[in-house]
Amino acid sequence: MSSKAIALALIAAALSAPAIAADLSSRKGAPVAPPPVVSACTESEGIPTDAFGFTTGSDVADVGSFGTSLTYGGGFGTRSGNSNGHGLTLQGSYGLFPCFEIGPYVLGNITSASAGGVSADSRAFGAGVEMKYKLLGRDMHGLGLTLVIDPSLNRTDPDGAGRFTTYNTGIRLFADKTLIPNTLYAGLNISHDLTWTGPSPYQRSSTFTVGGALAWQVQEGLYLSGEARHMRAHNELGFGNEAGYATFVGPGVFWQATKQLALSAAYNVQVSGKAKGEPGNLDLTNFSQHLVKVKLGYSF
Repeated sequence: MSSKAIALALIAAALSAPAIAADLSSRKGAPVAPPPVVSACTESEGIPTDAFGFTTGSDVADVGSFGTSLTYGGGFGTRSGNSNGHGLTLQGSYGLFPCFEIGPYVLGNITSASAGGVSADSRAFGAGVEMKYKLLGRDMHGLGLTLVIDPSLNRTDPDGAGRFTTYNTGIRLFADKTLIPNTLYAGLNISHDLTWTGPSPYQRSSTFTVGGALAWQVQEGLYLSGEARHMRAHNELGFGNEAGYATFVGPGVFWQATKQLALSAAYNVQVSGKAKGEPGNLDLTNFSQHLVKVKLGYSF
């Protein structure tokens, strides 16, 4: 082959190469979409946090979502005389970043009490912030688990005495599990409340609580629950110097009225207990005999 023919062949090959490369690339499939990011706060089936009554579920707010709630809490029944407590808590909640929810709140309560004909009424107001971080997700681990830190303060004004401030820090674990999808769920809470009560020098006390509940979805958005909770009071921040203990049981109901609006209510009655140095089978010194909770929640 002449040198001229060889040169023409090389030029033809060079000109055809881009066309071949372009043809090969056009035959490649479309780029594969990356798999969805799965984390502890990614759940295929949500469980309403208030479906268990006084016990709380593990789910947290999605990033950027905001909701608000108004909760009434009542406590009734004491060892001697009478004691009726009524409290309101207004709380907002916001998904600050993945798996983390922050919920500032304000509260106020009124207690009407008397013993031996002497009034012991009081009023209180305060504020706090509930911070929740979800550690485990049900889809990934079969169990939902959330750590909660809840610092707050209250300013109490009792009749016939000076005002004083109470500081409280709650450390809690909220867990839940799906037993039968779309039907039956279990919840478990463990909490330890550390309290400093004035006036100075501050008295130190704590309350340890463990509670469990089952919630049954009887129809879409409507849940019935039953729970049992055991509470122990201590006259120090740890677990020594026990002041008394009590066990509560009771029912609850949760209704997702609309996509944004939810209503829930729960009732607990003390069925057993013992106050240190006091007679009887109930602790009506450190705890009320009857507890009521009604909550209205709205998400935006």
